[in-house]
Amino acid sequence: MGVIEDIRWTAAVLLALTGLMVVALGGPAWAPAAADDWLDAMMRAVLVEQANEGPFWGTFAPYVAQLEVIRGHLARHDSGAVYLAMNRLMDMLEGRENGIPPEVADRLFDYCYLVTPAKYHDVSRHIDRFIEHQFGEAPG
Repeated sequence: MGVIEDIRWTAAVLLALTGLMVVALGGPAWAPAAADDWLDAMMRAVLVEQANEGPFWGTFAPYVAQLEVIRGHLARHDSGAVYLAMNRLMDMLEGRENGIPPEVADRLFDYCYLVTPAKYHDVSRHIDRFIEHQFGEAPG
């Protein structure tokens, strides 16, 4: 394995361990059940942030709308469209679209990694982001 592969493998292991620690310490719990429970978990996470929003209501409305788009694609069993729509949600979070606070965007982005099945999003985005935060550079 090359250095980048070693870093990616280490990052993946650390992300998994972080997720386990979050659950062990009383954070968001994830247990697979129905096929779209992951989407319900993501929706609840966004709605919690929306409820804590403060005086400027509507910041999270586009995120809720995007999750509803994803729900529609899931209902039609269109995995390709779910993948594209889920990655659009991740783009929104990375870009802090509609002015959401960076810490909230990061928390939701990381939660996405924990609950969303890998077939529905680009997992490497999470690993690359983790590497960038840890080592100060994007893998190349």
